[in-house]
Amino acid sequence: MRTKRMRRLMAAGTVAALAAVSMLAGCGGSKEPQNSPDGTAATGKPKEISFLMSDLQNAYAKEMRPGDKYVQELSKLSGYSLKYEFLDHNNYGQQLTLRFASGQLPDVIFTGSIDSSSHANAVENGIFTELGPLIDKYGPNLKKHIPEEAWKSPSVSKNGKIYGIPSFSATYPSSRVIYIRQDWLDKLGMKAPKSLDDFLAYFEKVKQNDMNGNGDPNDEIPFYARENLGYSEAFFGHFGVFPGVWTYKDGQMTPDVIDPRMKEAISFYKLLYDKGYMNRDVFTTKSGDWFNNISTGKAGMWLHDVQNLMSSFNPDTKFPNQSNVKLDMLGGPTRADGKSYLHPGSTGIKNVFVIPSSVEHPEEIIKYFDWAWSDSPEKDKFLSFGIKDVNYSEKDGKVQWDSAAAVNADKNAISIYQLVLNPVGDGRLSEQLIAINQHKDLIAKGKKLANDNAMSNDSLHMPVLSTLQTHPELAVGGGSLFMDMVAKAVTGKEEVDKAFETFTSEWKRRGGNDAIKEATAWYKSFNGK
Repeated sequence: MRTKRMRRLMAAGTVAALAAVSMLAGCGGSKEPQNSPDGTAATGKPKEISFLMSDLQNAYAKEMRPGDKYVQELSKLSGYSLKYEFLDHNNYGQQLTLRFASGQLPDVIFTGSIDSSSHANAVENGIFTELGPLIDKYGPNLKKHIPEEAWKSPSVSKNGKIYGIPSFSATYPSSRVIYIRQDWLDKLGMKAPKSLDDFLAYFEKVKQNDMNGNGDPNDEIPFYARENLGYSEAFFGHFGVFPGVWTYKDGQMTPDVIDPRMKEAISFYKLLYDKGYMNRDVFTTKSGDWFNNISTGKAGMWLHDVQNLMSSFNPDTKFPNQSNVKLDMLGGPTRADGKSYLHPGSTGIKNVFVIPSSVEHPEEIIKYFDWAWSDSPEKDKFLSFGIKDVNYSEKDGKVQWDSAAAVNADKNAISIYQLVLNPVGDGRLSEQLIAINQHKDLIAKGKKLANDNAMSNDSLHMPVLSTLQTHPELAVGGGSLFMDMVAKAVTGKEEVDKAFETFTSEWKRRGGNDAIKEATAWYKSFNGK
């Protein structure tokens, strides 16, 4: 779909320089022929839909060129001519902010939430199309398959109006598990760790031995973490807290980041750091390097999603020059009360697609997403196995698909059709894939562990607080004030108790007390208390 320049004043809150900008043309301008129900214009030429997306750190997406075979196949199946622009995942939020400031907006935008700080106040300023009436008219499959609970999420709706179409994780309420090198456990003669002491014992053994057999006894990292502890929060739940979560107690909502138990969790991460059980560059390690070092045999344990066994951590394809790699999945370390926790429960919403209000025929985009959610066997095969006679073949009516084949493994092309281009969300645990996967038992185990280890989350549906919109450094998950404190405490630049107390006081002083009042009022209103 073609675009025209957008003229609209965009108030930005924390987003600077959102001013009067030119408007991009919407889907199917008034001078062009209308689409038929299957997305084909009266001329017989498929209408275009342009997408702005994160590359999700996928190597194939980073090098994708016009005319790509996967985009062409998805276009053929859907009846629309699809166009994609990918931005780097590591700084997608910043780039999205600049794109909104410039007004160079496509037909569909991939974002984390309708109220993301990357486009603050976009809903209030009419930047996004209200989708509820369009979904009622053109999206029967969206209404049928997307849970009502998801439509109520503040990531998707505001003041009872829908502004986004959610995409979903492969499993929820949680998908996080601890990955461990089972072949290393076997080599050490150890059983899978259960208690916190068991985990520490495994870390010590990994540190003492040349587990990858490359002759360097010091290059293995027992627990491999990454930048700002992202996908590295495996041990917070053991202490009953988690960054980013608020808990209702004693009549008010309180963020876990100022809970005294958070100090205990930070002290444990300092122990991991001091003993060399965690990488020294934990606060600067980018995701790309993190994935690479895991695949080259430098990690004994890490935290990620179950579905990544089908792609990033596939033991058959993603550990080159290593023989007989075996992985297992674990829950969190067992507490004294017999429980274990890894990650807060969620609605399963992974990301959200929004349509700028400049798009003149948003109903065509709703039709495309409605097709994506329809019961279409050919569509489901593509989102699981790729292109027939390219990525897979069929024999006697059965799919013959090899994840290790070059066409699937090179540049992680699997994730292009299962994840990156998937309008529904994450297809790496589709029923079709699991049915033919040799690791299906481990996947089933991981899905159960992830759900059993989900933590309660009183702030599950809480929208971004207005206080925190104007003070992003106070964000309770990845806000700079919290992360700076954690980095200083873990690396020993400041004593843990002092760093935590200073942070707590400063967080409250800068606006945290107002955030607590706002969060408490929301909780009581939302839950009818």
